[in-house]
Amino acid sequence: MSESVSAGVIIYKAFMPTFMMFMVIVIGFLAAKRDILTPAGAKVLGSIMVGITMPALVFSSMVSAFTPENVKAIGPLLLAAFMFQMLGVLLAWITREIFYVPTDFRWGILVCGICSNWGYGPTAILQAIATSAPFDPEVDVDLGVAYLSIFAAYMQTTFWGLGVNKLCGWDYREDRRSVKAPLLRRQLKSIKNLILHKDGKDKASTIQVDPEFQATLEFETIQDKGTGTPFTQVDIEPFIPSTTAGSSHTVIPIHQIANSGSGQYSASVHKRSVLDNDRTNPVQPDNQPSLGVDTQRDKTSSKPIWKRMILIIVNQPNVTKAIILSIPLATIQPLKALFVATSGWSGGRMPNAPDGNPPLHIIIQITAYLGAMAVPGALLCLGASFARLKMPKNLHDLPYGAIISLTVSKMIIVPVFAIFVIQAMRDKTSLFPREDKIRTFATLLVSGSPSQVIQVVVTQSYNPDGTAETLSSFLIVQYSLTLILSTQVTFSWFHALAAIALYIVEK
Repeated sequence: MSESVSAGVIIYKAFMPTFMMFMVIVIGFLAAKRDILTPAGAKVLGSIMVGITMPALVFSSMVSAFTPENVKAIGPLLLAAFMFQMLGVLLAWITREIFYVPTDFRWGILVCGICSNWGYGPTAILQAIATSAPFDPEVDVDLGVAYLSIFAAYMQTTFWGLGVNKLCGWDYREDRRSVKAPLLRRQLKSIKNLILHKDGKDKASTIQVDPEFQATLEFETIQDKGTGTPFTQVDIEPFIPSTTAGSSHTVIPIHQIANSGSGQYSASVHKRSVLDNDRTNPVQPDNQPSLGVDTQRDKTSSKPIWKRMILIIVNQPNVTKAIILSIPLATIQPLKALFVATSGWSGGRMPNAPDGNPPLHIIIQITAYLGAMAVPGALLCLGASFARLKMPKNLHDLPYGAIISLTVSKMIIVPVFAIFVIQAMRDKTSLFPREDKIRTFATLLVSGSPSQVIQVVVTQSYNPDGTAETLSSFLIVQYSLTLILSTQVTFSWFHALAAIALYIVEK
């Protein structure tokens, strides 16, 4: 009987935070539908969340929770994040090679496999569940948020810092678009040709695209008409890092021209300029401005190393800056004692302020106050994003096989992998100590996260039409599974994963 009560308590603890998160998303969805949360308002709110409130939450949590002892958890967390990403992109590549994926999403599906929502969703769940047993609410809430911030910073660094976001634009570049059929279909074609003894065929015919795939390409393939006015990229969100001049591309809009006789469409997309300046421009004389560029590069490379390192840090996302600033403040005891109560320092070697708190505790209070609105505001933006997602007009043309395969990969295969691997690390190594339950819980919680919604914004900025219909169809299925589908109607996937994680940490 006690086991059933324990299971019921675990299910209730995991379900209520998920339900609360779901209701905030619904409010954002309805607010967008009723034009209360307009696109401009959502853009400003999203910029505030990413640029101000989330870094504030990370700073207050890390400085309060991290110590010289548990800061060692950063290594195991980064290792787990790397494993989840590599498995995700591998499964996405396998999906692309087995199932049909539209040509405007053959690189985007890899981004979906690499990048997940490791920020607001897991944070909302953890903040609610860590307030009760088996966790210590005095320590584990802030410590869990600090652990999740490592995952979030790693994801942001991967997406923005390593240039994964640029893969979203490769689907709209002539030199990057793939016209090959999936690998399985090509192999079946080759086997069929061998069986039929088509020896007289040219070797290239064995990898020829089949008629069904070719018919799709007739709608999607780029044809150079030689006319049109180039469009430049559109900045949809203010917090998206701007592309450099060396990586910019000239984009021509896609026009759908109705055929008056049959009602069919023909696609015309002009080639974008993708060549580097040294390939498109002729060699210039010595008196041209190219020398100025070389001189500027020489000046940049001649800067001291410390100045270049400062520039690198300044160009990082604000969440990454908050982590970089928080780690030394949290691990160097005299500095930590300035902000939060520290054993052996506060009230002794580090005098308190007149109110009995450390001298700079007001900074922790301000950042915690700002950080309290990070998760609700982000969930409102997420609901507004769902309200504006546009499904393709022809539902019969959706790549159902790829959608189901990617959803199963990210939300079933990767979490199952995480459950076995993290348990093995906990039992066989010191990477995930059994007593640090919140570390194991946070890691398992992020393993089943769906793809991040910011990819929609980035894809829209690269697409000349300003849409992301194919990506939207993938995300809608993933988030529907996250919030609705499961063994019970109201038993969400995050709820299930949270319950499994709770069961594991309580063992």
